[in-house]
Amino acid sequence: MKTLIELFDTCQLNNIVAGLAFKPEKIIFVGYKKVMNNRRTSALKNFFAAKGIDAEISFEVVGRYDYEYIVNKLSEIIDSNEDCCFDLTGGKELILTAMGEISATKKVPMLQFDLHSGNLVRIKNCADISDPPKSVMRIEESVALNGGGVIKSRDSFEWNLDESFRHDLEIMWRISTRNVRLWNRQTTVFGNFEELYDDISSLRISVDLEELQKRKEDIFINTDLIDELKAEGLIVEYIQKGNIVTLRYKNEQVKRCLSKAGNILELYAYMLLNEIESEEKGFYDHIAMGVIVDWDGEIDNRAETRNEIDLMLMRDIIPVFISCKNGEVHKEALYELQTMAEHFGGEYAKKILLTSYMTNDADSREYIIKRARDMGIEIIDGVDKLGRRDFKDILYKKVR
Repeated sequence: MKTLIELFDTCQLNNIVAGLAFKPEKIIFVGYKKVMNNRRTSALKNFFAAKGIDAEISFEVVGRYDYEYIVNKLSEIIDSNEDCCFDLTGGKELILTAMGEISATKKVPMLQFDLHSGNLVRIKNCADISDPPKSVMRIEESVALNGGGVIKSRDSFEWNLDESFRHDLEIMWRISTRNVRLWNRQTTVFGNFEELYDDISSLRISVDLEELQKRKEDIFINTDLIDELKAEGLIVEYIQKGNIVTLRYKNEQVKRCLSKAGNILELYAYMLLNEIESEEKGFYDHIAMGVIVDWDGEIDNRAETRNEIDLMLMRDIIPVFISCKNGEVHKEALYELQTMAEHFGGEYAKKILLTSYMTNDADSREYIIKRARDMGIEIIDGVDKLGRRDFKDILYKKVR
């Protein structure tokens, strides 16, 4: 086909799936003015250009209830463009009806994509249209398609999941899961040490507990936990003389795990997902941890609306948003995940919440479970109690 006629939809994935698959010479979007706004149309043009699809893209506005005008407009488009095809993915009922009438009278092919399965559905007059190759997107492309931008901070840290660190990560995960609350409290205190110490790049730090107390910071020290971390070589030096505590971490990656409570769950899930992909090539096309999104896509130093998602991955063109809570879950966590996924993933985005313990309050737990179900959020609760194989299997099923 040379010309693809699209029903413009509020979900951008519906708008790009056929163009991405067939790469036509021309794409004509037909839709309503309120839906086909500048933000969405600009994002579409930028997306196709970034993907190297050099199609002539245009937008035709039709009245929401003016059936005769819609039929005439579609007829005009067909008469002015050779080798046309209607894509019915997304779109609204009245335009669909008009396309059906035009297809019947002028033998224009009509097709549709099932984004849940990735399959092409041939509706009518599609005998000459073969199956297109699989379409994929990176995280940055998915976010940009919906008007945002992924921030690449100059001081962002690149994790290296080499054999040595995977071994350390398994040990830290095992220690943390025996008592998640203890782990969170102690690693939060280590994080307070980092904020007090001048040279944050150093593996060896020395702090005054009295100074932390003056700042009303927690100075909790669990010697049993410290001893175990020392025995495993994760902390290679720990000395406390009076109020002065000195410690040295094994390396920068271990330091980041031991000085930020939430890192351990994010990293462990990230490692398991990497393993799944290595065992089943193509399980996902792109994955990233700690994805910071700028809502308007203008990456500069001004104070703007920005949010972070703990883990994000792409399966073909479908984004998966994963929030990791290695502690008590409040309803705000659901709304944050829902907002991010809805705005930057659309109706097909998958939403998963990983949590060690939801809450001790039965009513709050019931509320969170019900709200998550209403929002289409999959909850994997009690991950600290799962065996490695079970955790990995559940991740596989929920992401897939």
